Amino acid sequence: MALKRVNDSVLGVLERPLLAWIADELPTSIQPNHLTILGILGALLTAAGFVLSRWSMLWLWVASLGLVANWLGDSLDGTLARRRCVERPRFGFFVDHTSDLFSQSIIFLSLGVSPCAHFAVACLGLIAFLMGFVYTLIGAQVQGTMRVTYFGFGPTEIRALLLFGNLSTLAFGVVHLQTRFAPLAPFDTVSGHDLVISILSLMSAGLIAALAIRESRVLAALDPQPTGPLRSGSGSIYQAPK
Repeated sequence: MALKRVNDSVLGVLERPLLAWIADELPTSIQPNHLTILGILGALLTAAGFVLSRWSMLWLWVASLGLVANWLGDSLDGTLARRRCVERPRFGFFVDHTSDLFSQSIIFLSLGVSPCAHFAVACLGLIAFLMGFVYTLIGAQVQGTMRVTYFGFGPTEIRALLLFGNLSTLAFGVVHLQTRFAPLAPFDTVSGHDLVISILSLMSAGLIAALAIRESRVLAALDPQPTGPLRSGSGSIYQAPK
């Protein structure tokens, strides 16, 4: 089944033409799989930069470079395959989303090890990402729709915010704020990363819940409940809708 892609990324108006131009300029020796590997290596480089920033904030430059490499590899592999008409739907779907799962997990967990964010808050961000990730796969299964973004926000925007946070930290240091915000109550102070991640994570959870309720109503109409059991032998079975 061909999946309908939904990508209303806020940054898409800039990203899509740039990716198309890069894909057209790449030599034929570079294949989509090479770019997928670049994305994974970018995630590992980001993780190394975040972890090493415990000893020097200058390592955030390395983390920022890794974020750019991760974006380029993850966003360009599919674009290159589509531009060259060499798509491999099942293999590409599996490799793309598996690499996304590991890459984003590594990035969020390493952010929690850095001085930029508390580990618990980074895990909250990871949970929000995984909720969106799994909900996307559910939608792909039941509706044939592959949502890359939700309300204009997706992986590209996540990387852009992390990059902006890194550059802000390099310029001004880690800014600590006093808080009595309930989800952050265990901490006397929070960083800018903590605050943004917490707000976006809670908003994401609420929005996904609202989408799930709306989608369940649509599916209930498309897939009505059976009217009753059909007797067959000693047991009873329900007739599945055609």
